[in-house]
Amino acid sequence: MQVQTVQMQTENPPALLTLAMIRRYYLPIASRTLFRLISSGRFPKADIGIGGKLRLWKRESVEAWIESNAVRAGVE
Repeated sequence: MQVQTVQMQTENPPALLTLAMIRRYYLPIASRTLFRLISSGRFPKADIGIGGKLRLWKRESVEAWIESNAVRAGVE
């Protein structure tokens, strides 16, 4: 019997992330859920704002948030 494995994306995420990239590389959740996390203060605010709508997060900020929430939830 052959077992097939799902191959995760092995490419490294860029240093600056859009909401779509955060969802692609880190949090496979709905856009609306991510917007709610941001507006409620449970997800970090964007590190960089360009123009009226473009928001970018530093990869390190997102990874630190994930790590701190994993520790709080007891996941290692």
